[in-house]
Amino acid sequence: MLTPVNAQPRTAAPTPRQEWLLDELETIFLEQGFRGVTVAELAGRLRCSRRSLYELAASKEALFLRVLDRFLSRLREAGRRGARGAAPDRAFEPYLMPAIEAARKLSTALMGDITAYPPANAIWAQHTRERMEGLRELVERCVTLGIFRGIDPRLVAEVMAASLRRICEPEFLATSGLSYREAVSELYRLLLHGLVRPGPTGS
Repeated sequence: MLTPVNAQPRTAAPTPRQEWLLDELETIFLEQGFRGVTVAELAGRLRCSRRSLYELAASKEALFLRVLDRFLSRLREAGRRGARGAAPDRAFEPYLMPAIEAARKLSTALMGDITAYPPANAIWAQHTRERMEGLRELVERCVTLGIFRGIDPRLVAEVMAASLRRICEPEFLATSGLSYREAVSELYRLLLHGLVRPGPTGS
């Protein structure tokens, strides 16, 4: 797991109350990002003291980074866990599905804040690299087993990574008319099923 920039050292596991606060903060940040809300407003919405939030991280920015890192780490683990329980050629959907489901929670405001804030962008970029490395490994396994034709696994991962970076950009979302969650869903559908329209069953 990445260590968020400016976050306080994590000397102990969060208490149940702190875990609840992190969950609630995640909901808020996913819906509206972090730049438009103050610590005082967060404390008011969560009915806690500002001190309780500063016990989680030293600043609003560090709090956001901690929540973002926690959220993305959970997505990666869910994908790895899903892929482990599937046959090689069936592992892609459970590997990718947590991110598809999560994309439905990601607002345009959040993605704009991540893009505009370098430490958050670095966490997102590292998350994407780790996800794409896992994808490369899945493709490589299927190529080795003869399930896929001899496509270059790294090419697949790099194309996917570049596409994910592009659809994070507010300009793309504005011109495409898609929300981030819609764009991610379409991209993963393209990876899983390609461009060819499925024919009748048995054809």
